[in-house]
Amino acid sequence: MATPAKTPDGEPLAWRRRKDYRPQEILAAARQLIEEEGAKATSMAKIAKLAGVSEATVYKYYDNKQELVNQVLADWATPFVERLTGELRHIGDLRSQLTLIAVRFMRSMEETPKLHRVFYQELRWSDYRGTALHKLNHVFAHSVVEAVQKAKEDGRVRADVDPVMIRDMMFGGLEHVAMRSSFIGRPLDIDAEATRYVDVLLSGVLSEPGEPRGPTEVDRLAALVARMEAALDRD
Repeated sequence: MATPAKTPDGEPLAWRRRKDYRPQEILAAARQLIEEEGAKATSMAKIAKLAGVSEATVYKYYDNKQELVNQVLADWATPFVERLTGELRHIGDLRSQLTLIAVRFMRSMEETPKLHRVFYQELRWSDYRGTALHKLNHVFAHSVVEAVQKAKEDGRVRADVDPVMIRDMMFGGLEHVAMRSSFIGRPLDIDAEATRYVDVLLSGVLSEPGEPRGPTEVDRLAALVARMEAALDRD
């Protein structure tokens, strides 16, 4: 059974009846229920009861449960994304950037595994695209694309590497790591695992020190022409 939801300063929500606090009270109750019971088992009626308001009041602020769940997750994700993007601005090395992203991602899954489970396993995104949550997730996921693309432009990553593919490989793999550890309460050395994972990911991506940029299509055509000319000369 859900325990009474409380305000950030520890007071029961029912003690605060001022109208201005109602949206925050509803969100606090919704987050508590989602973490305790999952999104599917959470209803607007349960949220209203825990928040100490009528169900009609909940619908006054949120049109449906999906909108409310999306807002809960957006409020949860916002400080995470803002902190990460701020930290990445001060790091120029690709390995360090990807390791930081991996560490922050896995630590968040360890700290709030139930919300991550809701995000990845329960929600159906029929009305997800274009929401605040979708935009936040795009910023987070695109941090990998931007880091790889910048390293590629600097010649530190092979020219044939697809940054989007690296993004998909990174987050897909980290989600599997979480499923066999954080999601089931199994301890994980996050710093060591993040370092090891990024090392494996970059093993076939980085250019060797001093190696020139990978060949472009023009370079490949020029090499082909050179080989053809050499063959003609031998004839």
